[in-house]
Amino acid sequence: MSSSPSIRYARLEDVPLILRFIKDAAEEQAPGAVVAATEERLTKTLHFEPPSGDLVPSTRFAWALLIYSPDGEAAGLLIYFHNYSTWTAAPGVCLEELYVVSKYRRHGYARLLVEAMASAAQAAGCAKMDWVCLQGNQRALRFYEKLGARRMEDWAVLKVDQAGIGRLAAGEKQYGS
Repeated sequence: MSSSPSIRYARLEDVPLILRFIKDAAEEQAPGAVVAATEERLTKTLHFEPPSGDLVPSTRFAWALLIYSPDGEAAGLLIYFHNYSTWTAAPGVCLEELYVVSKYRRHGYARLLVEAMASAAQAAGCAKMDWVCLQGNQRALRFYEKLGARRMEDWAVLKVDQAGIGRLAAGEKQYGS
């Protein structure tokens, strides 16, 4: 048994665990929120190997990192994907999900997961790492600031849902909500 936590990329057999962590995180952040993710969808969209040197287009979009306690218990999840910076003409990574089981919080597990993502970003030549966080999640915001992240107060987060994507793809005009 190791005396420190271990991190590895998710494997196909980890999909039920990943879905459980996603649902647990959603319940903490927005109680009662509907999680549309399924094991089938995760299987089709997550990579199950470390990133390679070439970023070949794929139908899989994101990587999942899992952290295990020294006694081998699954303790947390981080999911990230690549994005792009036009201003630097370089790739970036976006942290999509970070979740640590409550009994492992305040033991450095979240930081270890973010550091592992940063190592992958550095290896891929990324110019940035970014993510969004709920304004009301002050604990997470303080944690991210301790990592050196800064709030982008002059930027707004915008989103179009699946129905909106369909309307835009069909060329329908949309005026407000």
